[in-house]
Amino acid sequence: MIFLAPAFLVAAGIVAAGVVALHFLSTREPDTDLLPTVRFVPRVPVQATTITARFTDPWLLVLRVLLILLLGTALARPLIHPFVQPVSRIALVDVSRAVGSPGELADSAGSYVDGAAAVVFFDAGAREIEDGASDALEGLRDEAQWDRASRGSLSTALIAALRIASRLRDGADSLQLVVVSPFALEERDAATAEIRALWPGRIDAVRVAGAQQQPDEARTAERVEWADSGATGLWTQRETPDTIGGVRADDAVMVYPFVRRWQPAPDALESNAGTETAGGTESADAGETRVYARWMDGEPAAFERATADGCMRSVAIPLPTEGDAILRPDFQRFLAELEGPCGEPRDMTPLSDGFMAAFVGDEPLAPASEVPRRVMRTTPAVPWLLGFALVVALAELWFRRRLATGARAKRADEGIRRSRAA
Repeated sequence: MIFLAPAFLVAAGIVAAGVVALHFLSTREPDTDLLPTVRFVPRVPVQATTITARFTDPWLLVLRVLLILLLGTALARPLIHPFVQPVSRIALVDVSRAVGSPGELADSAGSYVDGAAAVVFFDAGAREIEDGASDALEGLRDEAQWDRASRGSLSTALIAALRIASRLRDGADSLQLVVVSPFALEERDAATAEIRALWPGRIDAVRVAGAQQQPDEARTAERVEWADSGATGLWTQRETPDTIGGVRADDAVMVYPFVRRWQPAPDALESNAGTETAGGTESADAGETRVYARWMDGEPAAFERATADGCMRSVAIPLPTEGDAILRPDFQRFLAELEGPCGEPRDMTPLSDGFMAAFVGDEPLAPASEVPRRVMRTTPAVPWLLGFALVVALAELWFRRRLATGARAKRADEGIRRSRAA
């Protein structure tokens, strides 16, 4: 068992010691007696008390000390680990469009997934497979599901691994991180190297075959429409227009106080129905709708959708009409991106040997002690400790009142006996 905040245990011990000391210093009213010479003195409450250095009320002391220790233990947040493994493995499996052979991916990842403490499938996002990781891995052999695979991100996968490592650190001496991926150039971004530096050990990289690079000319030219045309039904008008300071399309950024009058329709990304044009209804789309540009708060600003005769791009970005914004170089770059080829650019070039050497590293396995501990608000034992402390507190209150009632009754009986004796 370990404690996430052991200082509370020390504080509870000090308070418990003080309570024990106070039980050795008890106060009591002095004994009274009736003297014949003072029988005419009016009866008044006793104002004097004496301090005696003797141990009193042992059961009340036990309840109080137990209550203090329970509260201190709960605040210290205990974690119980019945067994610590020498090595815990985290397996990251690439399921992005960069994978060229799903069968090879499943075969290569199989030996690392078996016995792994955590398995993560990643593409643009990362999801941990909690149950049935081997079955999920076998399901990757179905090539039909790869038609809609998205772009991969090594940065996203590494962030997921760091979060899982902080959860596993207290149950292992060392952590092994295995990444099964084609390691395509498009899966690396500007933050990958910095995130990799946060992992305190080596990374075992298992490289599988990547997808073939598609030539740029294969991407079709686009047709641009504006949201106020109402042709596609991808947009709905805002009840109250607002102003936002920037928009981004791929790597091009435009800073300007845009007035937003349109917002995405609720089913904009789910609907792939045909679109209305001046000549009638188009045929069904050949691909799904994807967000092409976003406002600075993350809301979609432009969509693009592959169709049977090319590609359609629907834009809800109003062009600047005042000032010199349209003459600025950043607007020209933004406009060039907006009018560029359709489809998300792909670069399946394998990452360089130099990057892979730095990515793998030459350190030993990551020591679990060097992984930051995950911040936990409660642990499984804390609610039980607090509940037990509440029961003890109620028992202490009941026992203290019972002792006080007994003491008053005892003093009353003694007064009656002395009165009769006088």
